[in-house]
Amino acid sequence: MKNQHVKKISVLVLAGFICAVGVGKTQVTSAEQIASTPKLEIGKKFIAPELKLKENTYVLDYKISDVTGDSVDDKVILVGTKEMIDGKLDAYASDLSIVVQDGKTNGYVKYDWLTKGTDGTWYGEFGREPNLIIGDYTGNKVNDIIVTAPQGGNGGYVDHLVVAWEKNRLKAVFADNQEVYTNPQANFSFKPPVSWNGHYKVSQYAGADADKILPSAKHVMKFEYTTKDGKDAETLLMLSVFAKNDWTRLASEQGTPVGSEITEANGMVYVATTPQSNPFDLQSEDGKLFDQLYGDLNVTKSFALLK
Repeated sequence: MKNQHVKKISVLVLAGFICAVGVGKTQVTSAEQIASTPKLEIGKKFIAPELKLKENTYVLDYKISDVTGDSVDDKVILVGTKEMIDGKLDAYASDLSIVVQDGKTNGYVKYDWLTKGTDGTWYGEFGREPNLIIGDYTGNKVNDIIVTAPQGGNGGYVDHLVVAWEKNRLKAVFADNQEVYTNPQANFSFKPPVSWNGHYKVSQYAGADADKILPSAKHVMKFEYTTKDGKDAETLLMLSVFAKNDWTRLASEQGTPVGSEITEANGMVYVATTPQSNPFDLQSEDGKLFDQLYGDLNVTKSFALLK
């Protein structure tokens, strides 16, 4: 396998849950037990023209289970790209993605697992013989999709991803490589949704620079969506910090509010500002993805004061 990047070592936080699923009674049929899906075969190329996959995309694992909550079994397929080495397929796979074929509509939905390299660039996740586990990780009585991706080497490290079906799409609810942004000067941290990975950039401002963006702000952190072509960026979320007396004055002024108060601590008020509308054509790829990422945002859950 070509070593595309060096990634951070992850923590095996899902070990207990995975063991529990392994011995439980989750109603999942394994790939080997399904005779009605001849087009799916582990180690063979996966072809779905509408998904615009790379030519060397292979089926790495698959399960048959209801993951959409409609009581109809779906096909859950783990795919990735592979290379030929000495006439044989490499044991490693790159560009890992989860594909769900809805059992009711037969339509495909895909989720790409991205990870950040040490150079700051986002890459498709890779793993040695990765596999799928189906189980109710979120506790909502609907099966979720868990991917384990062994990283190889002597350390035995394994990356994990948990994806759930929500509003006719796949949403990541946990990943080992989830980002956490910390601003010690402003005394807060923020954990963006996993689905934001690879689709945004962050800029931090303080003092006079922050004041230029939002008058009277002491700190500003901007999370900007980056377009597919990388030529444009639009704000998904802006977090700012104001002295309490400045915020009280601003909040009492007429006109469009600066944002919504998240919390108050040590004489400072923490504020979230979100876009009032989608800046892109709603039918464009950027417009659809912008809506998706914004819909995944839960500021209260992701925000935390530093201790």
